[in-house]
Amino acid sequence: MVRHHIDPEQAEQALRRVLEPSVPLTAAQLGELAASGFNLDARIDTDRALRDEAVRQTRINTAFTGAEVAANNNISTGRVRNKAAAGELVFLLVGGAQRFPRFQFDETGRVLRGLEKVSPHVPQDWSWVGYSNYLAVPCMELDGRTVTPLEWLAAGKAPANLIANMGNNW
Repeated sequence: MVRHHIDPEQAEQALRRVLEPSVPLTAAQLGELAASGFNLDARIDTDRALRDEAVRQTRINTAFTGAEVAANNNISTGRVRNKAAAGELVFLLVGGAQRFPRFQFDETGRVLRGLEKVSPHVPQDWSWVGYSNYLAVPCMELDGRTVTPLEWLAAGKAPANLIANMGNNW
């Protein structure tokens, strides 16, 4: 899984540069984009992109520290680091410290059932946001209804089914 060093100010500056380019594309560049199927008339809503980035930054800032994960799960901080190194817990490096996004924990901060078996198999090119979205989108069949991967795991179903299904959704 791709891990990032996060600096909120640099992220906003970079996002603004991408959304508000100072140099227009050449006719050749526009032609290449059109030939590849890119919609040249599509427009990005700068305000929405900045709001989305603010939400992402809030999620990062509210992520658990290693000490919080350890306390919530009655394990040592060393065990948390081992789980992170094994890919069982998704983490980001923020200011040089591991932070663990909340999507992988229940409301009390405990690791969600079965997730430690799924997380090591997340494709390397997925971001933590993409993985979080995958877990929240209904895509599995359970008792005649479509459920999210998190609901699948909560019902005690096999993590192997989720792992096999990952390549079919992105």
